[in-house]
Amino acid sequence: MKSKYLFYMVLPALCLGLSCSKKLGVEAPTLNVTVTNGQLINGVSTFKLGETVQFAFSGYAANVSVYTGDAGRNYDYRERTAVSGKPQLSFTSLAQFGTQSNTLQVLAINGLPKLDAQSALAANWVDITGRATLSTGTAIASGTIDLSDLVKSTSDSLFIAFKYSGKTGSTQRTWTITNFAVNTILPEGPQVISNLANDNPYWTKFSEGTSAANWTTTTAQLQVVGGTATAPDNVSWIISKPLFVSRVAPDWAVGLKNIGNANLTTYNYKYLTVGKYKATFIIFNNSIDETSKVIKEIPIEIVP
Repeated sequence: MKSKYLFYMVLPALCLGLSCSKKLGVEAPTLNVTVTNGQLINGVSTFKLGETVQFAFSGYAANVSVYTGDAGRNYDYRERTAVSGKPQLSFTSLAQFGTQSNTLQVLAINGLPKLDAQSALAANWVDITGRATLSTGTAIASGTIDLSDLVKSTSDSLFIAFKYSGKTGSTQRTWTITNFAVNTILPEGPQVISNLANDNPYWTKFSEGTSAANWTTTTAQLQVVGGTATAPDNVSWIISKPLFVSRVAPDWAVGLKNIGNANLTTYNYKYLTVGKYKATFIIFNNSIDETSKVIKEIPIEIVP
């Protein structure tokens, strides 16, 4: 008799356990995407620059997003955090007052153990002054300075320094640096690494010995003012923050719909440059337990 009662006690517990383990399934999305305008040439939807691409939707999906395929929204780069590109430096310089020569050096280095005077003075800087065009009395652009030879891996960090030297005995130069920029050139376009507007608080400045000529910074310029003819020798440095020239932010999708929105019917997008693109739509239904996803790709070409 005891065994019979035990059976009836265990049976509901087993049923309860089985019901708790049941997953909440989802239906596959039925949403379809088409392009309703432009010209279809060899299977590619083709548009003239300035025209708007019109996407149309039929069927249903709870969630829809799109990687349009242009810069910053490329599905293939959704998990990319580093890439080998071509790092480039450019700036404008202006030398004023006096006639002393060779008073500004442009230096670069791959990695510093510490960003302080002691580490900087002991480091093996690469003198890249010869790669730049420097002012001789009027403001002049440096030209584009290739830094590729200084980068060995995608985890490297570069530092850029300006070293000023003024000699006693004649009026010392004043140097002003504007339009400072470090960019990495990628297949999809330039990636901004550093500029004066963004990095004003992050410059490291120090002088050698008792030098009274110190660099100053604003969001528009770097400047060092030399002394008069009777001033002692001045040597002053300014060094950038570490510049991770191979780091990139992953590309992202544009969210078009979630489960709380009405059914999606159309989406319009205008590409800003000539080229070939791949619009990738991420279409999915999901529950707390499962996700059913469909990826649809549509080739687009923009012509002049």
